[in-house]
Amino acid sequence: MSSKRLVCLCNHVSAEEILKILRAGALNTSDVQKFTQAGTGCTRCVREIEDIVEKYFANREKDPQLRIEFK
Repeated sequence: MSSKRLVCLCNHVSAEEILKILRAGALNTSDVQKFTQAGTGCTRCVREIEDIVEKYFANREKDPQLRIEFK
């Protein structure tokens, strides 16, 4: 999968942007949606976002201290 490929067409969010927010501390699909708005329009891409999140954390242990603060 190309990281520059658009995952969310409604809000123009690429896989690269989703990975960037995960590296910044997002812990789940809900965090990705809050920060990027991906998956909040027609919602057709939510499963793909979930897949990206699952793959990202597949071999990582979640750090409970790492968290993005949304204002």
